[in-house]
Amino acid sequence: MPEEEQVHRRQIEREEQLEREEDDDQDEEDEEEEDDEEEEPKKSRKPFKFINKENIIIIDGAFRQQRLPAWQPVLTPRSVLPAFFIMGIIFLPIGGLLYWNNGKVDEIMINYSYCRQYENPVYLAPNLYSYLMSKEFDVNNIEAPAYHYQNVSEFMDEEWSNPNNLTIPQCVLDFTIPSTMQGPIYMYYRLTNFYQNHRLYIKNFDAFQLLGDRISPSTLNTNCGPLDKRDGQVIYPCGLVANSMFNDTASNLTSITSGGNYTFTTKGIAWPEDFQKYSAETEYALSELTPPPNWALRYPNGKYDEQHPPPNLKTMERLMVWMHMAALPDFRKIWARNDYDDLPAGRWRVHIDLNFETLQYQGTKWIVLSNTTPLGGRNPYIGIAYLAIGGLCVLVGLVFTLAQLIKPRKLGDKDYLSWHKEGGGLPTNKRREKLEKNE
Repeated sequence: MPEEEQVHRRQIEREEQLEREEDDDQDEEDEEEEDDEEEEPKKSRKPFKFINKENIIIIDGAFRQQRLPAWQPVLTPRSVLPAFFIMGIIFLPIGGLLYWNNGKVDEIMINYSYCRQYENPVYLAPNLYSYLMSKEFDVNNIEAPAYHYQNVSEFMDEEWSNPNNLTIPQCVLDFTIPSTMQGPIYMYYRLTNFYQNHRLYIKNFDAFQLLGDRISPSTLNTNCGPLDKRDGQVIYPCGLVANSMFNDTASNLTSITSGGNYTFTTKGIAWPEDFQKYSAETEYALSELTPPPNWALRYPNGKYDEQHPPPNLKTMERLMVWMHMAALPDFRKIWARNDYDDLPAGRWRVHIDLNFETLQYQGTKWIVLSNTTPLGGRNPYIGIAYLAIGGLCVLVGLVFTLAQLIKPRKLGDKDYLSWHKEGGGLPTNKRREKLEKNE
């Protein structure tokens, strides 16, 4: 009997416990309903602190939750489609203007890489020259460029002498100007298959040596090796870049038609900022210096002396131009300029000292004559790029417009976006209380 009484008591206690739990749940539901009916207090924008499981105090807030004030546009057809058409309307006229302006630039390019192979004048093959003129003409009706080489005993560059009595090959190049080129006229040289963008080549010079400073042997070897020293003397200027400087020299133009001259200048071809990177003098003594290997033939026995001192780098604008590395293996750099005179139509001649060899590395060298317009030189790719982007924007805009008209898509409710929610998506008050209590 006692066992039956114990079982009966346990059943009564279990029922009483279940009743108490039901009462507690009902009370909690009533409290939650009362809380919902009451007006929620205004949430503070101040960040609050809580301690994580590692007992580290963390400041929570808009920054941590990435809810700082920001412009967050909703991309709808009404806002996106006009943007496409506006971009197209802007880009197409600009591209058309740039492409039209490109046609106003005159440009003549002549490849003289093979000139040294001909002792007698020969006409160039059509693939060795290019005429891009603003006025229409038939290139087949003009006399093709012709060249040959001759040996001379003096360099055309006035600052160079020939103490070693070298025989200098010189290219004599005749070409035709089909119509008058409006000044200013720029003379460029163009090289192909020459990789100035090689990492080891780009860094192979010493900026402080160019400024005239004395550099420690270890630093000089790091920056300019292997062209830092030669025969125990410091190479000035050191490095691969200076040693490989393009050193062909072109004369002024002589008119075969009328006998007149068209004069160029090498002044003003460098950027004004470049002059701050070079010095007229150096801290080294004359006996400590030697020219780069490719410069050595212009000095007696390949050495500097009192009559043939190191060059004044501050006036070598062609060196400054060369020191600006090209990003592509096919590039052009300015050689000379004439800012005032037009270049008349007719047959012209130019002499070029052939000091820079390109065939040994399967490259070519070109002489380029060109003028400019207020919008720049000849470059059709910029105009084409603007036209392509503008046309693509208009095309995409039309496709999306037709898709929206034929089969419109229902948009979602923007009120469900997180930044439209009260508090900007930050934790609610109950969540904040639990974080503060570290529960």
